[in-house]
Amino acid sequence: MKVPEEIMKLVETPEFQRLRGIKQLGLANLVYPGANHTRFEHSLGTWYLARRLSQELELPSDEAMLIQLAALLHDIGHGPFSHTLERIYREKLEFHDHMDVSRGIVEGKIEMCESPNEIPEILEELGFKPQEVGDLITGVYREKYLRMIIHGDIDVDQLDYLTRDAHYTGVAHGIIDLERLLTVMKVINGELVIDEKGIEAVEGMLVARSLMYSRVYFHRTVKIAEGMLIRAVEYALDEGDLGEFWKMTDDRLLVELEDLGGYPSDIVKRIRQRKLFKAAVVIGSEDLTSEEKRALTSLYRSSKKRQEKELELADKIGAREGEVILELSIPELILSEPRLKQVEVNVILKDGTIEPIAKVTPLASAIKRRQTPRWVLIIATPKEFIEKIRSVWRNVIFD
Repeated sequence: MKVPEEIMKLVETPEFQRLRGIKQLGLANLVYPGANHTRFEHSLGTWYLARRLSQELELPSDEAMLIQLAALLHDIGHGPFSHTLERIYREKLEFHDHMDVSRGIVEGKIEMCESPNEIPEILEELGFKPQEVGDLITGVYREKYLRMIIHGDIDVDQLDYLTRDAHYTGVAHGIIDLERLLTVMKVINGELVIDEKGIEAVEGMLVARSLMYSRVYFHRTVKIAEGMLIRAVEYALDEGDLGEFWKMTDDRLLVELEDLGGYPSDIVKRIRQRKLFKAAVVIGSEDLTSEEKRALTSLYRSSKKRQEKELELADKIGAREGEVILELSIPELILSEPRLKQVEVNVILKDGTIEPIAKVTPLASAIKRRQTPRWVLIIATPKEFIEKIRSVWRNVIFD
């Protein structure tokens, strides 16, 4: 891709270059060794697709540039290991998610690096208010069709990450007809819609997205590794030792945790050597009563309750604090990736009427009903405690 000078000014900032040190898929490379790509190339790819789409839609030059700026900077606030530690943002920091941080950087309210943040000044030199770029990044921009390009059911962010993640993991499920999707989008009545002739391409993308969540993003081993890292960071924060972890790169965070010694250091060594906890219990929603599902949702929403149950289980089986972790999937999907269940893409038919895609094709409705992933609870522990966990977990969790 050929990057124009005005975009290169932003690419060359320390804040953007920092993204080279943050893996796109967190700890997924422990399962898929090729998954070492970073937020840096994803952000460039998202910018490139935004430029392509703005050309296909024949947007005015000012709107086209605004879309490109938001696409380029949408992930600039990501913390180490991408989404892995985002749960902690909501519980221990004043941010809701990485998009809040991205907006803060774009508007000059957050200093991410040691050198001064020049991004707001660069945006103003290009003729744009940092706030309007921030609005677009966080999905509150006034024009719906521009908002949908960055935050829609089919947006440039997803088009890039599905294609890129499928390539680097080697998982064929994520392959989509990217060129076709870019050419079948239209702006009708201030909304981004799909031409009827592009329905098959949209169906392919929705299937790819659903399968990538099952196969990669919520792979059991990946979630156990991420759960271990989350516990190490929580432990360090509770001890007051870690500082502004969300500004760090992946390697910096691991070094900081190692230097603390004790539990955080033990966990980092396990991750580096791939000596991960094992799944002692894997439960699907069909194995639980409605009351049990509500109990798990309550555990997910309160890290304190979850930690209490983990500690109680550890005590029961003679393990140390932190050697039993609970990983829950469904509430996390609702909180961190709401687009997964969104398939109400509007389609413009040959007669000019506009209908939700679920009315045009039954496949979209089927995807909406498909549970992703198939597990709702994993209890992981070192292998020597597996049998003990299996004998006591239900009484502890649902007591």
